[in-house]
Amino acid sequence: MTATLAAALAGLALVDSTSLGTLVVPLWFLLAPGRPRVRVLAGYLAVLASFYAVVGIALWSLARLGVTVASGSLDHPAVRVAQLVLGLALFAWSFRFDSRRGASSVARWRERVTTSGTGVRPVVGLALVAGLSEVATMLPYLGAIGLLVSADVSPPTAAATLAAYCLVMVAPAAAITGARLAVGRRLDGPLGRIDGYLSARADTVVGWVIGIVGFVLAASAANALVFA
Repeated sequence: MTATLAAALAGLALVDSTSLGTLVVPLWFLLAPGRPRVRVLAGYLAVLASFYAVVGIALWSLARLGVTVASGSLDHPAVRVAQLVLGLALFAWSFRFDSRRGASSVARWRERVTTSGTGVRPVVGLALVAGLSEVATMLPYLGAIGLLVSADVSPPTAAATLAAYCLVMVAPAAAITGARLAVGRRLDGPLGRIDGYLSARADTVVGWVIGIVGFVLAASAANALVFA
């Protein structure tokens, strides 16, 4: 694996670390009244990272198999046209995400977190629901899987890289948790402002990511079709 690929994967993982499930939900755990539920939060992050690692390895395996089967037809004009249509569709879809819709979605999530129990089943259930609800829109993660497929890395390397990606993805939340334990309630003000900023823009950020990915796909396909 090249340094360029590693840097690109690390950058994508940091983008994924700012999502609702990987950062905003942990902030809610830390800002809840009373003593921070650190053990609950640690379990939540462990389950979420494990879930994404398993999903990522499965998707990489399927994508690698598909590339092997279709290795001679990836540059076929019909494939490029399909890529162009997909890119334009994603770009158009991105405009459906706005802050007003995000506010209602965030309110539902906040209620789910504040009413969840501290046992194993509620924590596992919350992490799995968060993962399932966001996996389709975590396009940086899907892009990382695509980069690994293009790099043609071995299965052990892909598995280890995706596991490391998921650890980087939850690292900011873990670091904030450590800082919160060290500093105490004095950190609540800054954390509350971060929470307010991300919560108000949760769906908007998703829209921007989808729009950028759609534009890149469409531009790449158009370039291949015009200059083929």
